[in-house]
Amino acid sequence: MTDARSIIFLIPSYQPTDILFGLLEGLRRASSAPIVIVDDGSGAEYSAAFTRIRQMEGVTVLTNAVNLGKGAALKHGMNHILVHYPNCVGVVTADADGQHAVADILRVAEALQHAPDRVVFGVRAFDTEVPLRSRFGNAVSRHIYRFLIGINLSDTQTGLRAIPRRLMALCLPIRANRYEFETEQLVVIKANRMPVQEIPIQTIYFDSNRETHFRPLRDSARIYFVLLRYSIASIITEMADLAVFATAMAAAGDLVWSNVIGRLVALWVQFMLLQSFVFRLRGGAATLAMYLGLVVVSGVISTALQLQIANIVPVPVVAKVMAEVLVFVFNFLFLRDFVFGKPDDAARD
Repeated sequence: MTDARSIIFLIPSYQPTDILFGLLEGLRRASSAPIVIVDDGSGAEYSAAFTRIRQMEGVTVLTNAVNLGKGAALKHGMNHILVHYPNCVGVVTADADGQHAVADILRVAEALQHAPDRVVFGVRAFDTEVPLRSRFGNAVSRHIYRFLIGINLSDTQTGLRAIPRRLMALCLPIRANRYEFETEQLVVIKANRMPVQEIPIQTIYFDSNRETHFRPLRDSARIYFVLLRYSIASIITEMADLAVFATAMAAAGDLVWSNVIGRLVALWVQFMLLQSFVFRLRGGAATLAMYLGLVVVSGVISTALQLQIANIVPVPVVAKVMAEVLVFVFNFLFLRDFVFGKPDDAARD
């Protein structure tokens, strides 16, 4: 690998086993690139292990006083690298449980060197040898991520990622500290329209992946809560819209004008939520103009649907809810791909 020191290897570790030592020795034999290990609060009983790691040439060990989560460990490492390696192209993150072969880590690093602005994912083949919970989790998340984030990845849960320097800086403000950090990272990638490349890698599991610290129920819940942000923002906006609509109807009794007033009141609330809570992107005048255009178009469609539904369902608020449900998916897809981002699939080798 040419100019190896422009790439830093970053490995978060919690209560490591001998597998980590084997990985580090393999990386050290194959490359002279710096390695940063983050001890995520493993505890005093693992201090000897990290002392041994510190003695390895070119390896830096950072320590969290308590276990803060994989996301926090990655952010700790990225911040250190941004400060102490100002000329690096980026980092390659790998897991400490041996799921990533040295050869694959080097291939991902080389891909980043050849395209320093591209995010590179090492993707596994989910065949019958992969534990069932991993196959099922990836199959479900792949489709959910494609719909809600608009990014099409073969392996949404891979920890082998090449992160350009620009993305490292963008990831530091992410509030998530555990496994959901990597989902938030996908949102940042999409919002900033960064190109993505996928590279097939070996699928390695030791003892049915029992060494992993991923807790399926709790950590999956955190991950999918991130993906429900749009629904939460929409519910909040709809509640504001309905409250104003119902108040205006009670005062004036005019369905069309009550609908217009409700839309205007909810307009600013939704736009701010979409920017700061859902898509994590600060849009300019063009973004606001597109959003206003969508509000007008969807408002006309929703009002027309309400007038038709009101002939069948005589309760205006119920008619409004039914109409809004019909335009919900269209609004989200338009916002995701045209207002706050653009559709782009991952490049694959």
